[in-house]
Amino acid sequence: MTKMRKTLKRHESRVLALSALFCWESMKEGDLETIFQDIAHDFFGSLVPSNAPQSLEYARRLFYETVNHVGEIDALISRASQGWALSRMPKVDLAILRMAVAEVLYVKEAPLEVVINEALELCKEFSTHASPRFVNGVLMGILREV
Repeated sequence: MTKMRKTLKRHESRVLALSALFCWESMKEGDLETIFQDIAHDFFGSLVPSNAPQSLEYARRLFYETVNHVGEIDALISRASQGWALSRMPKVDLAILRMAVAEVLYVKEAPLEVVINEALELCKEFSTHASPRFVNGVLMGILREV
């Protein structure tokens, strides 16, 4: 993931947050800031983008809001996924769902349509061919509920 970047776009902020979430999910322990910093260091390598503070802060906020509200978010995902236990979901899909729900409910900086589109793009980029349809269906179920 260490590409040369002059700027970090919102999509890349989401990729960074998703990477940190996936790492956190795998470990389920450890200091959140240490996890985030380790992933950010791997993400950037030695080249720090010119707009890193703002973009890093968005990724950090997205990561923290997701982890801090994971119980509430998981309850919403469980209800909307009808018959799919969280433990059966691909971990990448679960992380994408959690992050999208957190972005809509707690971060509230991007329009709903953008968050949904970004979640689907992340699925296409990092998960299976069936994931966008599944994630879209679960997100729609959650958004109808809230």
